Amino acid sequence: MRTRIIIALLLSGLLSTTLMGQAHIDARGLGLCNAYTVTSRGVSAVGYNPANLGYTEDLTFSVNLLDFRMLGFNNFMSLALFNEYFTGDAKGNPIDLEANRPGTTTTHKDYLLSLIPDDGFAVGLGVTVPIPGLNISIGNYAFTSSVEYFQRNRLPKGLFRLLFRGNPLGQELPLTLTQDILMVANMGFSVAIPFEDYNVGMTIRYLGGIGYAGVDSSGGNFSTQASGLESDGFYRFTRAIGGNGMSLDLGFNTRKIGNWQYGMAISNIIGFINWGRDDTYIAKGIKTIEAFVPIRDLLQIPTDGSQFTASTLNILDMQNVNVTEALSNGDSLFAMDTEEMVMPDSIRLNYPAVIRAGLSYQYENDFILMADISAGLDDYYFANRNWRLAVAAEWIRFKMVPIRSGMAFGGPYGSEASIGTGVHLIWFDADVALKFLGGMSFASAEGLEFAINFQFKR
Repeated sequence: MRTRIIIALLLSGLLSTTLMGQAHIDARGLGLCNAYTVTSRGVSAVGYNPANLGYTEDLTFSVNLLDFRMLGFNNFMSLALFNEYFTGDAKGNPIDLEANRPGTTTTHKDYLLSLIPDDGFAVGLGVTVPIPGLNISIGNYAFTSSVEYFQRNRLPKGLFRLLFRGNPLGQELPLTLTQDILMVANMGFSVAIPFEDYNVGMTIRYLGGIGYAGVDSSGGNFSTQASGLESDGFYRFTRAIGGNGMSLDLGFNTRKIGNWQYGMAISNIIGFINWGRDDTYIAKGIKTIEAFVPIRDLLQIPTDGSQFTASTLNILDMQNVNVTEALSNGDSLFAMDTEEMVMPDSIRLNYPAVIRAGLSYQYENDFILMADISAGLDDYYFANRNWRLAVAAEWIRFKMVPIRSGMAFGGPYGSEASIGTGVHLIWFDADVALKFLGGMSFASAEGLEFAINFQFKR
């Protein structure tokens, strides 16, 4: 029975729609494993380094006709691991998780538990959709717009330890968990100023918050005492709709020095959203919006007034609960006490900053080598404080069909690998790319990221 519960929990985590995001990158940049600080051009430069708009000799005009990116990720399960444990042995029989792994003294269930990070099991999925026709660069100027949806869930490792091993008498299991949901529409204006030896650039962006929900505090423990089960677990779930904010990106690059080029950029050096105000476009048009999407019902915000924020404190308060009685009535074991919290009219959330630096080397007209190093200055949403190193190559000998590949180490996923290609005509580019997250192959990866991009250019 316990094995079935474990499998169901893992599968539910893999299939849940939890989202993570990052600065927008097109299919060419994805194929280069995001080693894009120096080589991005035209409208594609805006999300990474607006100074690259100054290369008007490379690209004077570009407009996105189609641009789509989606990723899904977890920090535990790969296809190889799933096939090993959850499709049965060579005869199709279920794996005995209580048995030792071949040649070791470690059981299968202890091995699986060791693969879950100490900070918990996380799952993610992210979607970014730039608005077709409203992402355009002309000379060293650009206007961009997109809708981005981020969500991230993390379950405590203690929950899995409870399912795998039970709960020994007197041992406490931490119940800290996280969840973040963020849906934002943004519009940006970018400009690059070219100088003789270098370019500088900036992007100022309006952030229109559509919806936000998150666990902004959680904690407590679950334990088994001689007198029964005890818990003081809690989490506060905060929601808001309608937000106004802004962000500022800065970029710098050098002109080519021989075959070399260098650049750096900071995204969201200033960035924030004020949520829940009644002067936002969401608040003013709430009746029209809710005729199509019941956004307040989805986020559990009362609809009987002009309230656009809500927060609920959930408490799992168990003291000396008798195991036999609790198991005979499961609702009594897991019942939550809820308390509505007083919320301010507006919630201010900072948009996380990311810094990156890169270089490139072009060998004649055959290929370009690239390297980037980056890190978040914050550690939430799409930013991660762990340093990430990416290297990539693009074969351009046959300009009509470029081939790209890259790999990265560090950052939020540990290791990444990417492949990409496209068809480039005189006035039109079509690119596609696939990136493996948390592994270097389809079998070992713990997530995938896909992008496709159609661009008109000259």
